[in-house]
Amino acid sequence: MAKKWNFLSNYGLVLTHLVQNPRATLREIARGTDLTERAVYQIVRDLEVNGFIQKRREGRRNIYTVNEGALFSFPVYQQLNIAQMITALRRMMEERRATA
Repeated sequence: MAKKWNFLSNYGLVLTHLVQNPRATLREIARGTDLTERAVYQIVRDLEVNGFIQKRREGRRNIYTVNEGALFSFPVYQQLNIAQMITALRRMMEERRATA
């Protein structure tokens, strides 16, 4: 069986999912990213601790806000921030939908 490969890291997958679904539960994120709930919990926690997202409680749900001004930490990304990545991903997804 061929190994699954993805361009984005698990952190990138979770962050992308939260941009598209800020009201998603950990279970929904896990299903959407093909990760375990435990892995998603740790990633969401790390993203929050490192300032990439903010979490607030609304009733029984968490609502996530992505800090679009946060810069990626690897030098290869230079001054690329989350908003720029989100814009590029949205453009690609819209183009894919338009051609489908």
